[in-house]
Amino acid sequence: MSSSQNLDPFEMWRQIVTKLEGGINSMANNGMNSEEFLRALHQFSQVSTGMQQTFEKALDAYFKALRLPSQKDIAALAEGLQRIEDKIDLLVPIEEREPTERRPARTRQPSGEGTVAAEPTSPRSGS
Repeated sequence: MSSSQNLDPFEMWRQIVTKLEGGINSMANNGMNSEEFLRALHQFSQVSTGMQQTFEKALDAYFKALRLPSQKDIAALAEGLQRIEDKIDLLVPIEEREPTERRPARTRQPSGEGTVAAEPTSPRSGS
């Protein structure tokens, strides 16, 4: 038997999937270029934006009722705090400022290079 007569089921499957994908892609491209699709997409984006605004208003009212700060309130507070910190940093002399890169606390002691640790003395030394 020659190798051309051997049927490869995986190759047949790849060809079927490739043709199917090509057909779906061409159909989708034709559909996306239509005026109806553009109108539907525009309406969807308007509805989505409206729902987002309504949800934000409802959350703001809920947070106010619970006397909790909203995300906007926290962001405004963080910006104000950053401005204050920047002004304080300008008042501190350069020599006294902390380095901008903070290093972790040093917990290990440096090894005694070239020194030998003294041996502990026993109570019976000298015999």
